[in-house]
Amino acid sequence: MLAGLGRIEDDPFDQHSPLYSMTEWWHSILLEKQIFYGIGILSLGLLLMQIILSVLGLGGHADGDLSLHADHDSGLGLFSIRTVTAFFAGFGWTGAVMLNHGYSIFAAIAGGTAVGTIFLLATSFLIFNLLRLQGSGNIDYTNAIGTVGTVYTTIPAAESGGGQVELVLQGRLMMAEAFTKCSQPLKPNSKAKVVALIGRSTLLVEPLNNPTYA
Repeated sequence: MLAGLGRIEDDPFDQHSPLYSMTEWWHSILLEKQIFYGIGILSLGLLLMQIILSVLGLGGHADGDLSLHADHDSGLGLFSIRTVTAFFAGFGWTGAVMLNHGYSIFAAIAGGTAVGTIFLLATSFLIFNLLRLQGSGNIDYTNAIGTVGTVYTTIPAAESGGGQVELVLQGRLMMAEAFTKCSQPLKPNSKAKVVALIGRSTLLVEPLNNPTYA
Protein backbone atom coordinates (compact mmCIF):
# COMPACT_ATOMS: atom_id res chain seq x y z
CA MET A 1 0.00 0.00 0.00
CA LEU A 2 2.81 2.41 0.91
CA ALA A 3 4.54 1.54 -2.31
CA GLY A 4 1.34 2.34 -4.17
CA LEU A 5 1.12 5.73 -2.43
CA GLY A 6 4.72 6.39 -3.32
CA ARG A 7 3.99 5.72 -6.97
CA ILE A 8 0.98 8.07 -6.86
CA GLU A 9 3.08 10.82 -5.29
CA ASP A 10 5.75 10.35 -7.95
CA ASP A 11 3.25 10.47 -10.83
CA PRO A 12 3.62 14.24 -11.51
CA PHE A 13 7.30 13.64 -12.21
CA ASP A 14 6.79 10.51 -14.26
CA GLN A 15 8.08 10.72 -17.82
CA HIS A 16 4.55 10.16 -19.11
CA SER A 17 2.94 12.87 -16.96
CA PRO A 18 1.71 16.15 -18.56
CA LEU A 19 3.87 18.20 -16.20
CA TYR A 20 7.00 16.33 -17.21
CA SER A 21 6.12 16.61 -20.89
CA MET A 22 5.51 20.38 -20.61
CA THR A 23 8.80 20.85 -18.77
CA GLU A 24 10.68 18.89 -21.39
CA TRP A 25 8.98 20.85 -24.18
CA TRP A 26 9.83 24.18 -22.52
CA HIS A 27 13.51 23.31 -22.17
CA SER A 28 13.67 22.02 -25.73
CA ILE A 29 12.61 25.27 -27.44
CA LEU A 30 14.91 28.17 -28.25
CA LEU A 31 15.29 31.15 -25.91
CA GLU A 32 13.53 33.55 -28.27
CA LYS A 33 10.53 31.22 -28.43
CA GLN A 34 10.50 31.00 -24.64
CA ILE A 35 10.39 34.80 -24.47
CA PHE A 36 7.47 35.08 -26.91
CA TYR A 37 5.59 32.20 -25.31
CA GLY A 38 6.23 33.63 -21.85
CA ILE A 39 4.85 37.04 -22.85
CA GLY A 40 1.86 35.46 -24.55
CA ILE A 41 1.00 33.05 -21.73
CA LEU A 42 1.40 35.63 -18.97
CA SER A 43 -0.58 38.30 -20.84
CA LEU A 44 -3.37 35.90 -21.77
CA GLY A 45 -3.58 34.74 -18.16
CA LEU A 46 -3.83 38.32 -16.91
CA LEU A 47 -6.47 39.12 -19.54
CA LEU A 48 -8.57 36.11 -18.57
CA MET A 49 -8.22 37.00 -14.89
CA GLN A 50 -9.43 40.55 -15.60
CA ILE A 51 -12.42 39.18 -17.50
CA ILE A 52 -13.31 36.74 -14.70
CA LEU A 53 -13.00 39.44 -12.03
CA SER A 54 -15.15 41.75 -14.13
CA VAL A 55 -17.85 39.11 -14.55
CA LEU A 56 -17.80 38.42 -10.81
CA GLY A 57 -17.87 42.15 -10.06
CA LEU A 58 -14.59 41.94 -8.14
CA GLY A 59 -12.32 43.80 -10.55
CA GLY A 60 -11.25 47.34 -9.85
CA HIS A 61 -11.98 48.13 -13.52
CA ALA A 62 -14.81 46.09 -14.96
CA ASP A 63 -15.24 46.28 -18.72
CA GLY A 64 -18.46 44.32 -18.69
CA ASP A 65 -20.58 46.83 -16.79
CA LEU A 66 -19.33 50.33 -17.38
CA SER A 67 -20.92 53.49 -18.64
CA LEU A 68 -19.31 56.50 -20.29
CA HIS A 69 -21.05 59.85 -20.25
CA ALA A 70 -19.37 63.05 -21.29
CA ASP A 71 -20.26 66.65 -21.83
CA HIS A 72 -16.73 67.25 -23.15
CA ASP A 73 -14.84 65.59 -25.96
CA SER A 74 -12.13 63.34 -24.54
CA GLY A 75 -12.58 59.75 -25.62
CA LEU A 76 -11.58 56.75 -23.59
CA GLY A 77 -7.85 56.51 -23.08
CA LEU A 78 -6.20 54.24 -25.64
CA PHE A 79 -3.61 52.92 -23.21
CA SER A 80 -5.00 51.15 -20.16
CA ILE A 81 -4.20 47.97 -18.27
CA ARG A 82 -6.64 45.99 -20.39
CA THR A 83 -5.57 47.32 -23.78
CA VAL A 84 -1.85 46.99 -23.03
CA THR A 85 -2.41 43.43 -21.78
CA ALA A 86 -4.25 42.65 -25.02
CA PHE A 87 -1.32 44.08 -27.00
CA PHE A 88 1.21 41.82 -25.31
CA ALA A 89 -1.07 38.78 -25.68
CA GLY A 90 -1.24 39.36 -29.44
CA PHE A 91 2.46 40.20 -29.61
CA GLY A 92 3.62 37.11 -27.72
CA TRP A 93 1.47 34.49 -29.41
CA THR A 94 1.98 35.92 -32.90
CA GLY A 95 5.75 36.03 -32.43
CA ALA A 96 5.81 32.44 -31.18
CA VAL A 97 3.69 31.18 -34.09
CA MET A 98 5.86 33.00 -36.64
CA LEU A 99 9.05 31.55 -35.17
CA ASN A 100 7.50 28.10 -35.31
CA HIS A 101 6.83 28.64 -39.02
CA GLY A 102 10.44 29.51 -39.73
CA TYR A 103 10.31 33.30 -39.76
CA SER A 104 13.28 35.29 -38.45
CA ILE A 105 13.28 36.95 -35.03
CA PHE A 106 12.95 40.38 -36.66
CA ALA A 107 9.94 39.28 -38.70
CA ALA A 108 8.41 37.79 -35.55
CA ILE A 109 8.89 41.05 -33.66
CA ALA A 110 7.38 43.06 -36.53
CA GLY A 111 4.46 40.67 -36.94
CA GLY A 112 3.86 40.52 -33.20
CA THR A 113 3.88 44.29 -32.96
CA ALA A 114 1.40 44.60 -35.81
CA VAL A 115 -1.02 42.03 -34.40
CA GLY A 116 -0.56 43.38 -30.88
CA THR A 117 -1.48 46.85 -32.09
CA ILE A 118 -4.61 45.44 -33.73
CA PHE A 119 -5.50 43.72 -30.46
CA LEU A 120 -4.95 46.98 -28.54
CA LEU A 121 -7.12 49.01 -30.92
CA ALA A 122 -9.83 46.36 -31.04
CA THR A 123 -9.95 46.10 -27.25
CA SER A 124 -10.14 49.87 -26.88
CA PHE A 125 -12.90 50.02 -29.51
CA LEU A 126 -14.91 47.27 -27.80
CA ILE A 127 -14.59 48.91 -24.37
CA PHE A 128 -15.57 52.30 -25.75
CA ASN A 129 -18.67 50.90 -27.42
CA LEU A 130 -19.63 48.91 -24.34
CA LEU A 131 -19.48 52.12 -22.37
CA ARG A 132 -21.61 53.95 -24.92
CA LEU A 133 -24.13 51.09 -24.91
CA GLN A 134 -24.37 51.15 -21.14
CA GLY A 135 -24.69 54.92 -21.27
CA SER A 136 -28.24 54.68 -22.62
CA GLY A 137 -29.61 53.91 -19.16
CA ASN A 138 -31.39 56.45 -16.99
CA ILE A 139 -28.74 57.64 -14.52
CA ASP A 140 -29.16 60.60 -12.19
CA TYR A 141 -25.63 61.91 -11.79
CA THR A 142 -26.55 64.15 -8.88
CA ASN A 143 -26.48 60.94 -6.83
CA ALA A 144 -22.75 60.71 -7.53
CA ILE A 145 -21.92 63.75 -5.38
CA GLY A 146 -20.09 62.55 -2.29
CA THR A 147 -19.23 59.20 -3.86
CA VAL A 148 -15.64 57.92 -3.91
CA GLY A 149 -14.42 56.41 -7.16
CA THR A 150 -11.22 55.18 -8.79
CA VAL A 151 -9.42 57.20 -11.45
CA TYR A 152 -9.25 55.19 -14.68
CA THR A 153 -7.43 57.57 -17.03
CA THR A 154 -5.37 60.53 -15.84
CA ILE A 155 -7.39 63.61 -14.95
CA PRO A 156 -5.31 66.71 -15.85
CA ALA A 157 -4.77 69.41 -13.24
CA ALA A 158 -6.65 72.71 -12.96
CA GLU A 159 -9.52 71.64 -15.22
CA SER A 160 -7.17 71.71 -18.20
CA GLY A 161 -8.63 68.49 -19.56
CA GLY A 162 -10.89 65.58 -18.80
CA GLY A 163 -10.21 62.06 -17.65
CA GLN A 164 -12.34 59.13 -16.55
CA VAL A 165 -13.30 57.86 -13.13
CA GLU A 166 -15.01 54.63 -12.17
CA LEU A 167 -17.58 54.57 -9.39
CA VAL A 168 -20.66 52.74 -8.22
CA LEU A 169 -23.81 54.72 -9.00
CA GLN A 170 -27.34 53.44 -8.53
CA GLY A 171 -25.99 49.96 -7.94
CA ARG A 172 -23.89 49.89 -11.10
CA LEU A 173 -20.14 50.08 -11.57
CA MET A 174 -19.73 52.67 -14.29
CA MET A 175 -17.36 55.19 -15.80
CA ALA A 176 -17.91 58.92 -16.15
CA GLU A 177 -16.07 61.93 -17.50
CA ALA A 178 -14.29 63.83 -14.73
CA PHE A 179 -12.40 67.09 -14.19
CA THR A 180 -10.52 68.40 -11.17
CA LYS A 181 -9.50 71.83 -9.84
CA CYS A 182 -6.53 70.30 -8.04
CA SER A 183 -3.11 71.70 -8.97
CA GLN A 184 -1.78 68.19 -9.54
CA PRO A 185 -3.14 65.63 -12.03
CA LEU A 186 -4.98 62.63 -10.59
CA LYS A 187 -3.23 59.42 -11.60
CA PRO A 188 -4.88 56.13 -12.60
CA ASN A 189 -5.89 53.84 -9.71
CA SER A 190 -5.91 56.72 -7.22
CA LYS A 191 -9.07 57.46 -5.24
CA ALA A 192 -11.13 60.54 -5.95
CA LYS A 193 -14.25 62.01 -4.38
CA VAL A 194 -17.03 63.60 -6.41
CA VAL A 195 -17.71 67.11 -5.13
CA ALA A 196 -19.92 68.61 -7.84
CA LEU A 197 -21.58 68.05 -11.19
CA ILE A 198 -20.57 69.87 -14.39
CA GLY A 199 -23.42 69.93 -16.88
CA ARG A 200 -25.56 66.81 -17.09
CA SER A 201 -23.09 64.00 -16.53
CA THR A 202 -19.54 65.28 -16.06
CA LEU A 203 -18.11 65.05 -12.56
CA LEU A 204 -15.89 67.44 -10.64
CA VAL A 205 -13.63 65.44 -8.36
CA GLU A 206 -10.87 65.98 -5.82
CA PRO A 207 -8.18 63.59 -4.52
CA LEU A 208 -9.53 61.61 -1.59
CA ASN A 209 -6.41 61.98 0.57
CA ASN A 210 -5.79 65.62 -0.23
CA PRO A 211 -9.07 67.42 -0.88
CA THR A 212 -7.49 70.85 -1.06
CA TYR A 213 -7.80 72.82 -4.24
CA ALA A 214 -4.93 74.92 -5.45
